[in-house]
Amino acid sequence: MAALLAGEQEAGRLHINLALMVLAAEGLPPSEYDRIATAFDTKVRDSYAATECPFISYRCEHGWLHVNSDWVMLEPVDADYQSVPAGEQSHTVLVTNLANRVQPILRYDLGDSIVQRPDPCPCGNPLPAIRVQGRAADVLTFPAEKNETVRIAPLAFSALMDRIPGIELFQIVQVAPTTLRVRLRVADGANPDRVWQTVNTEIMDLLTEHELAHVTVEHSEEPPEQSHGGKIRTVIPLNSVSS
Repeated sequence: MAALLAGEQEAGRLHINLALMVLAAEGLPPSEYDRIATAFDTKVRDSYAATECPFISYRCEHGWLHVNSDWVMLEPVDADYQSVPAGEQSHTVLVTNLANRVQPILRYDLGDSIVQRPDPCPCGNPLPAIRVQGRAADVLTFPAEKNETVRIAPLAFSALMDRIPGIELFQIVQVAPTTLRVRLRVADGANPDRVWQTVNTEIMDLLTEHELAHVTVEHSEEPPEQSHGGKIRTVIPLNSVSS
């Protein structure tokens, strides 16, 4: 939603003067925070929160989310709920709320995939630093050779699309086990055909790196769609296309 508002502000159709913008659950690539800050000429802060624990972490100037470990325990785990070492992507994450004295929340599965920084953050904050890769349910799963599967996190696509000029919004929909459909909202002044050619090439390169050259990438004429809650999911796996 913040990216949409920034686009309206840049186009002159929205006029909001802000002292500070605090985002939550936006799932944006790092450069989008800079774009939003420039559009509104304000500071942008980000947080990672959940209904079960609304004060999990806050983003530093280096783009890392620092866990409020005096109030919350956050455990990155694999699919068998075994601990995942720092630097490796988790299957999901368990949260324990240390401040809730009314209803205990112990090792609750949030369904988010995260990576914990293995070394000290350059911002100087000593608290554990993480990055949210996306919801585990949003990870794309593809069939590969020898009955194996390959999983790609949403952040891989966000980082890729972030490098391509002319994209305002995007949405990648898995419509079949080996078919992706890309919805684009191209920025004013950008050449749609050229943007799509670059997008197609970059996505195919990413898939090939994962030995998924057999996956088909299609261009959709439909724009990115909002959920009922107003969010735009950047990646929609096959198992949730109809939901």
